[in-house]
Amino acid sequence: MSRKIALEDFMRVSLLSDVQISPDESRIAVVRRYTDIEKSRYQSEIWMVPTHEGEPRCFVRQEGSNTSPRWSPNGETLAFLSSRQKPDSQIFLIPADGGEARPLTQFKTEGSFSAIRWSPDGTKIACLYRETPADYTKAATDARAEKKLPPPARKHKKLRYRMDAFGYFDDSYDQVWMVDATTGEAKQLTSGEFACGAPVWSPDSGTLAFLSDRRDDWDVLSDNNALYTVPAEGGDITLIPSPVGSKFALAWSPNGKTFAYAGNPDPEDWWGTENTQLFLLPIDGGEAINLTGHSDMSVGYEAISDSHDVGGSDLIQWTADSAGLFFPVSVRGDVRLSFIEAKGGNPFPLSPTGHEMGDFGITPHEIAAVTLSSHIAPQELFVLQNTPNGLVTTQRTYFHKAFLEEVTVIEPEVVEVPNGDGGLVHGWLLKPANFDPAQKYPFVLYIHGGPHAQYGATFFHELQYLAAEGYVILFTNPRGSKGYGKAHTAAIKGDWGGKDYQDVMLATDYALSLDFVDATRTAVMGGSYGGFMTAWIVGHTPRFTCAIADRLVGNLVSMAGTCDFPWPSDAYFKGDHWSRIEDLWKHSPIAYAGDITTPLLLIHSDGDLRCPHGQAEEFFSALRLQRKVVEYVRYPEACTHGMSRNGPPSLRLHRLQENVSWLGRWLKPKEA
Repeated sequence: MSRKIALEDFMRVSLLSDVQISPDESRIAVVRRYTDIEKSRYQSEIWMVPTHEGEPRCFVRQEGSNTSPRWSPNGETLAFLSSRQKPDSQIFLIPADGGEARPLTQFKTEGSFSAIRWSPDGTKIACLYRETPADYTKAATDARAEKKLPPPARKHKKLRYRMDAFGYFDDSYDQVWMVDATTGEAKQLTSGEFACGAPVWSPDSGTLAFLSDRRDDWDVLSDNNALYTVPAEGGDITLIPSPVGSKFALAWSPNGKTFAYAGNPDPEDWWGTENTQLFLLPIDGGEAINLTGHSDMSVGYEAISDSHDVGGSDLIQWTADSAGLFFPVSVRGDVRLSFIEAKGGNPFPLSPTGHEMGDFGITPHEIAAVTLSSHIAPQELFVLQNTPNGLVTTQRTYFHKAFLEEVTVIEPEVVEVPNGDGGLVHGWLLKPANFDPAQKYPFVLYIHGGPHAQYGATFFHELQYLAAEGYVILFTNPRGSKGYGKAHTAAIKGDWGGKDYQDVMLATDYALSLDFVDATRTAVMGGSYGGFMTAWIVGHTPRFTCAIADRLVGNLVSMAGTCDFPWPSDAYFKGDHWSRIEDLWKHSPIAYAGDITTPLLLIHSDGDLRCPHGQAEEFFSALRLQRKVVEYVRYPEACTHGMSRNGPPSLRLHRLQENVSWLGRWLKPKEA
C-alpha cells in the first residue's frame, strides 16, 4: 500500500541533465544530480546508459561535482568537469570504456571552467574559463581568516556587477580558451572586461565563434550582443555583422555555411515579453532569417518546478546534412522537442504531449535521447526513434521506480476558465490525497514566478506535498505567462496587477464554486513575481484567509535599482526609480500595505541578488508598524533566489515546514 508524499521526499528526486550520445550511437552519457541526505548537500555523477538494451551504470562517481560530459569525435574518450581537485573544477579525460580519469588541465591560477567542446578533428577542446580575482582565491581567504581580517572592500565599475546564484564578478569574466587535448597546454583567446558566450567550432577545426557584448557601455545599453570569430590558435577577433537583439545558444552548421542562434529581435525587450525565436545567419553575416517567428511559439525551456534540471546540452542542434534543426519549444505547459527545416516551414513536435523535456541529444541518424518528466513522474531518460510504425518512445532509466511505487502521486485535472476578455485561463487543479467528493477541503492558489514563464507538465514536489496534506491546489498560467503566444505574454507589460490579477481571481472564483472546496478556508502563495502577486492580491481583496509571499517583489521603486539587473528608464514600466517614480509606486504592493488585513508570512534569503532581501524587510516593517499579522522567515547568504529549488537541503526542508505550519495555523481546525 502506497503512502502520502512526505515533506522530505524532495530529497528522493534525482535531476537529470546534459544528455550526450556517443558518436557510434550505442551509449548515452547523462548527469544525475542527487541529494546526499547525511551531508545535506548535492552531488553530481555521470551515468552511462545503453541506447537500446542493457542496464545503466554509474560511470563517474567522485565526491563533489562531476558534470558536462563530452564525447571525443572518435568516441574513445569522455571529457568532463570535476571539482575533485579543490578548490575549483578542472577538465578531466576518461577512456570511454572505463578506467581512471586524469586531469587534462592544471591551471596555476584559481578559477572555473564551463562550456567545454571538442574540436571536430579531436585534437583540441574549447572552453570558457573565469579566473578568480586574487582577493577571493582560497589562499587569500584562508590567509585573512588566519589573521582574523575581514573580507576586502569591493570596487564596482560596471552597473551589472553581480548575478544571482553566481555572486560578484569583480571585473573578472568568462573568456574563451583553447586546450590541447593531448598535452593540456592552454591558450587564452579573448580578454577584456566583457563576458563571452560558449564557443562553437567551425567544421574544419580552425576557427571558434562566440557571442559577446563588447561595447564600452554594455552594462547600461540595450541588450544587443554580437557574434565574433577568432582563430583557434589565437589572433585577432573578427566581428560578424548580425541583426540587433539578444542572442544565445550559437550553433555552427556542419556544412560550415550558416550560424543558428536563439534570440529576441527587440533589443529594448529587457523582460522577454517577446517569444524567443530561432534565427539563421549566413557565415559572413548580414540579414538573419527568422525561422520560428510566424509560429508564435517560444523557443526554450520555460517551465517552472522544484524538481527538475534543464539544459546542459546544446539548445539548438543541426541535422548532419545541415538541412534541419532540433530545439525545445514551450507551449501550454509542455516543453517539447521540435524540428524545423532550415529552408523554412512550421516547427514539428517530436516528444509527447503532457511532458516537460529537460534536455536532449541527437545522433547523425536522428536518434534522440531526451529527459522527460510529467505531473506524476520526475525526470527519466528516454530514447525517441523513427520506425516503420512511427516515432517510438522508450524509457531507458528508472531512477524513481522504487519511489513512485512507494508514494501516492496525484494527477492534476486541467482547468480552463474564461478570462473575461474572450480568452481562457489555462491551469490545473490538484485534489487532496484520498479525495472524498463529499468533504470540503481548504484551498490554495499557487502563483508562479517570472512572470514570463509557465507552470507545466512536470513533477512539482511542493504542490504534491500540499495536496497530500489535504489542500486543493490551483496553479495556472495567467496572462503574462509564456507558452500561449506573444500577445498573452505581453498583456501585462508594465502593468503587473492588471490582466494577471483578473485572470487568477477568475480562476479562483471557479475553484471556490466547486462543491468540495471550502470558500471560508483559502490561501494564496507564490515566489518572486508570484510573491509580488500574492502581496498585490492581499492589498486589493480580503477574501483569502492567509497568504505566503516568498522572495517577493514588494516595492518596484527600490527593486528597480537594487536587483542584479537594474532597470533603465521606460524599459518595461514607465518612468524610473530616481525622478519619475509614480508608475513604479502605483504598481508596488507596498503602496497598498495599509489595506492588508490578511495574515501574511514572508520568506526571503540574504543571498538573493535577484529580489534583494530589502524587499521583504520593507514589507515586514510596513505591516508590523501597523500592528498587522505578519511573520518573516529569513534564510542566510547560502540561499539565493532559487532557494526553494536548489538551496541547502536542510533549509529547503525548513522552508516547507514553515509553509505547512502557516497554512495549518489558519486553514486547519485547531484540533488538527
